[in-house]
Amino acid sequence: MGYLLLLLPVASGLLLWWVIRSDNRQQIVQQRLAALSPSGISEPAPSLERTIQQTVAFIPKDLQAWVNAAFAAAGNRIGSLHLGIAGLLAAAIAVGFANQVMGLNPALVSLSGLAAMALAPVLYLRVAQSRYRNRFLNVFPDALDLVRRGIRAGLPVNEALVVAAREIADPVGGELRRALDQVQLGVSMIDALHSAADRVRVPDFRFMVVALALQQKTGGSLAETLANLSAVIRARKALRLKARSLSAEAKVSAMVLGALPFVVGGAMFVMNRSLMQPMFVDPRGRFMIGLAFVSLMSGMTTIYVLVKRAVR
Repeated sequence: MGYLLLLLPVASGLLLWWVIRSDNRQQIVQQRLAALSPSGISEPAPSLERTIQQTVAFIPKDLQAWVNAAFAAAGNRIGSLHLGIAGLLAAAIAVGFANQVMGLNPALVSLSGLAAMALAPVLYLRVAQSRYRNRFLNVFPDALDLVRRGIRAGLPVNEALVVAAREIADPVGGELRRALDQVQLGVSMIDALHSAADRVRVPDFRFMVVALALQQKTGGSLAETLANLSAVIRARKALRLKARSLSAEAKVSAMVLGALPFVVGGAMFVMNRSLMQPMFVDPRGRFMIGLAFVSLMSGMTTIYVLVKRAVR
């Protein structure tokens, strides 16, 4: 039983890696097909993720809409299969830790496994969404500058957005192209951009959409508004990078404090193995090691959250 608990996380991790690699390959192939096709639009190939979503028909529509919106906010780079594997992997690790290391009773082992299975997909999804927003904000100022230059050169707003969608890299270019595809189907530009803002969930992009809507209704200097927004985003990014550099000392201190117990414990095990061996053989010693590990992880998580909030 112990070997199965050790092999299950490894197998789940390999399966998750294979799924992510397959999805990345599929995205590359679809982008090449879209570039080779005359219209620039290719039909998406059927995937296991889409098959799973089609077969799960008993999920309420409101929940399906919420899940699809959450996946869209992560750039559709992950899906329900990734979340399921992440939950199983976390549950296997939690069950193995609680059973083999802590030696808890079956009720607490099951509770820890269920808690890990419920929390891991949520954390994984939030991390994916945060990374997608950061990638979007890294490219978004360049798109604003390109649209601003097009407007000052005399292009209409729609034509300037078409140029930005063609020249700017993903994910900004992809979202603009998707909005322009909706415009070709009869949706107004503002409504298509509002849908894109709802998918991306970036306040700066929503502000651009609001500026475009106001410019259509009341007029005004749109180029100056986009220039100010681009400058604000770049200044905010520079301030965030400066805060990260200032908080690097706290991160290094946390890494040293986190590695120190393992280094000291390994040195004591090498110098006096008979003294440290009961910590791994006796159930009480394993419980103490597990309790110390949980305490260490909770402290590291607290430091990470505090530093993360300070650099926002």
